Amino acid sequence: MKEKIDNILEKFKEFTKKDCFRIDIIDEIPEIFDNKIGGKPYLPVGIEYPKDQEGNYMPLLLQINLKDIELDGYPKEGIIEIFTDENVVYPCQYVVKYFKEGLEYQKEFPEINTSQYICKDSYKIKLSKDMSYMPINDYRFKDTICKIINTDYNLNLKKLKEVDDFFGCDNWYEKFEENTTYPLITIGGYANFTQTDPRDYRVKDKEECLFKLDSYYNSKKFHIGDMGILFVLISQKDIKNYNFENAIVDWDCM
Repeated sequence: MKEKIDNILEKFKEFTKKDCFRIDIIDEIPEIFDNKIGGKPYLPVGIEYPKDQEGNYMPLLLQINLKDIELDGYPKEGIIEIFTDENVVYPCQYVVKYFKEGLEYQKEFPEINTSQYICKDSYKIKLSKDMSYMPINDYRFKDTICKIINTDYNLNLKKLKEVDDFFGCDNWYEKFEENTTYPLITIGGYANFTQTDPRDYRVKDKEECLFKLDSYYNSKKFHIGDMGILFVLISQKDIKNYNFENAIVDWDCM
């Protein structure tokens, strides 16, 4: 049984592996152009600071310079910024911005309340090339695991209960979860969810995960609901065409 699980797991990882950039926190105060979570954004002169529906200024969630990202289909230039409402209620309000680098930018900002529901401080981040694998709660997981088993063993499995019977147990699910959850904060790669994948019943065109922030990385620094996960979904076409404002920002928790 264990040998069968390990065999299919390795084939599953090989089949679903996807380049991404892992995000790690650096204990340094970020500057205006740095890749960061929280803090002051790079905002060109003449651009109004984002506000939520109640007219409150929205804290910066993430700023990424694309020149530091080398992923297939991603532009090589410009800066992406994601803003959310202060309380990040569900569903959260958000604004996604994209600007070219090298523009004259604002140096003075209005008084902005830090989001107490994501992070209290501003963190400079380090980006490292890594590998991401399809998690068990991805809406494509069932079809993918069945396809791999069917191909290898000449079967016709269609349901996860049939996969349980194939492995002779139901704890194979935990083994897959352990091996596909990390890294916890990424650019690119796969989204992850504490509940269900919203693409299973809506926004199926948003197949790419632009950004994932999992509270398990460090719950003292990042707190999204009850140990939740925030994810930013977007289509491959919108990434290619610099239409980052078409991304959706969402989250769920236990």
